[in-house]
Amino acid sequence: MSKRVLVVSAHIGDEILGCGGTMLRHVQKGDPVSLVVLGEGWTSRTRSLQKGLEAVDLDAFEDQARAALQILSISDIQFHRLPDNRFDRLEQLDVVKIVEGYKTRLQPDIVYTNSVTDLGVDQRTTCLAVATAFRPLPGEAFSELRTFEVRSSTEWSASPARQSFQPNHFVDISETLAQKISALESLSTEARAWPHSRSASAVQHHALSRGASVGLEAAEAFSVLRSIRRMI
Repeated sequence: MSKRVLVVSAHIGDEILGCGGTMLRHVQKGDPVSLVVLGEGWTSRTRSLQKGLEAVDLDAFEDQARAALQILSISDIQFHRLPDNRFDRLEQLDVVKIVEGYKTRLQPDIVYTNSVTDLGVDQRTTCLAVATAFRPLPGEAFSELRTFEVRSSTEWSASPARQSFQPNHFVDISETLAQKISALESLSTEARAWPHSRSASAVQHHALSRGASVGLEAAEAFSVLRSIRRMI
């Protein structure tokens, strides 16, 4: 039986790094996958928001992301262009309302999103917004919320050890790791050269390490925040 899948990422590329192989596995299984990217993911790289907007063609940036995500067979993508690394200046309710709109329209069974333990404020805000939008109210169809790790954010977190990313759910991506790496390399604005943790080599090594930790060749790791089963 197919599952409706929603992925909510803070920035372009977070979803490839965090659950790229898993998204493709869902598609291969016949699950409809929808992706929502909340932030524009660019302007904090320059001295000011205005200069950032002048320096990049966001349409071209998103077109590059669409091409990379096609490698993973993801075509249902929505961009919201919230200001990069400035989610903490937004009203949290406004971000929640964006997510609630997709919850109402899509009624997903499984939701993937960033981790609240990440270094980046946008990633933390995204996780809190998703957790709020998908709070377990009576009569909800939603069943599971999974957070993913993003290289160069999750492992760089300044949170105490007790608040670090602690995976408890692993997905075998042995057959989809190559496509994940290819998608990352196609996203030239986000990929980095070795030995950066966002380089193709580092991402591949990390997937192999995650896999080996649970007896698989390669895996993506998730922390399940909530899982509701109506039938055993």
